[in-house]
Amino acid sequence: MFSYNFDGKIWGNEESVIHPDNRSFRYGEGLFETIHLWRNEMPLWDWHWKRLIQSLPQLYFSIPVHFSQQKIKEEVIFLARKNNCLQNARVRITVFKGEGGIWEKPSAAFHYLIQCWPVDQTNVSLNENGLVTGIYTDGWKSCDAFSNLKHNNYLLYAMAAKYAKLQQWNEAIVLNQNNRICEATIANVFFIKDGIVHTPHLKEGCVAGVMRSFLADKIKPLEGSYTIEDLLHADELFFSNAFNGIRWVKLLGNKTYTSRQTAKIFAEHISPLFI
Repeated sequence: MFSYNFDGKIWGNEESVIHPDNRSFRYGEGLFETIHLWRNEMPLWDWHWKRLIQSLPQLYFSIPVHFSQQKIKEEVIFLARKNNCLQNARVRITVFKGEGGIWEKPSAAFHYLIQCWPVDQTNVSLNENGLVTGIYTDGWKSCDAFSNLKHNNYLLYAMAAKYAKLQQWNEAIVLNQNNRICEATIANVFFIKDGIVHTPHLKEGCVAGVMRSFLADKIKPLEGSYTIEDLLHADELFFSNAFNGIRWVKLLGNKTYTSRQTAKIFAEHISPLFI
């Protein structure tokens, strides 16, 4: 059984601290970060912290003084040590408000929860077998002021992931309200055509992924508005997230992709993060 951190205090997994009237549980009013802890370090920690701190005011959070980058980093490392997973772990930091109805002032303006679990993985490498994916069409991502946030309203992605499992896919691609490519259930979408890397613009409604931001800084992809047809005419297709780095896609429908340039991007930019 693993412990977790709630507002700076360590609790056992069997202990419950979330009230049934919690506003994150009721309304999805909160944000979260999923972080890769690798050999006592979080390679993209500064990127995660920047996104979280910039996102909180958009959901009307007032950031308390004690919620500092150094303090939370120390609490993550302490928890990982307690859970015996400093070498390789998945870390989740969730920020949310207290109890209350939608028109009521919450009982507390700010809570945070830190969790971490060990990952059975000896190295970080590009997936050997390409992923199989498809398009989810029972729901669409809106393009609004909240679409780029990594918030707790996760129904669309949960249903898309469930659908993908039923179809025996590894992932599902989600479209936006304009029926254009938005993202995957837990990743941003990139494709390569004639040597040029493309990814949907943030205006297309995708989450402002940490790995997406990192790759945008390193490889300068062309950002735009793309359709399913654009993916079907691409040479390579890959997904990015902060935990896996990038994963190449082998099959979308009847379309088969290669991974030569994707493997080069992984070797040059992702592998050095996890030495």
